[in-house]
Amino acid sequence: MSTPEVTLNQLVPPLPAAQIDVTIRVTSQLNVTAFSAKQKVAGLALSEIGTGISADEPELVVSRQRVVWRVPLQVVLPDLGRVGSIGAIDVDAQTGEVLADHRTYQSLIQHARQLAPADAR
Repeated sequence: MSTPEVTLNQLVPPLPAAQIDVTIRVTSQLNVTAFSAKQKVAGLALSEIGTGISADEPELVVSRQRVVWRVPLQVVLPDLGRVGSIGAIDVDAQTGEVLADHRTYQSLIQHARQLAPADAR
């Protein structure tokens, strides 16, 4: 049985300006470090997307289903440096499972192609 979702709009009346302090406590076992999540995504980016893709520092994200490391990906080219972000890949922080499928990789490839200059393709 799932817990009903409560939004802050239901708890706080609409005000022109208000300050709110929300504390949420989550306890979870993290079996995967940010470093290993980044390494895993960097390797997959190279094999599934191609060269010129760099994995940035992961961010820990807590959702209702799981805790994940979200690893941002950037297009990085030798003469241009960082060209821009193409998205991110999540890694389950408990199991190490990479939460990306074929569609995810295709979307990242499409974004990378849009950012890369024509002469770099």
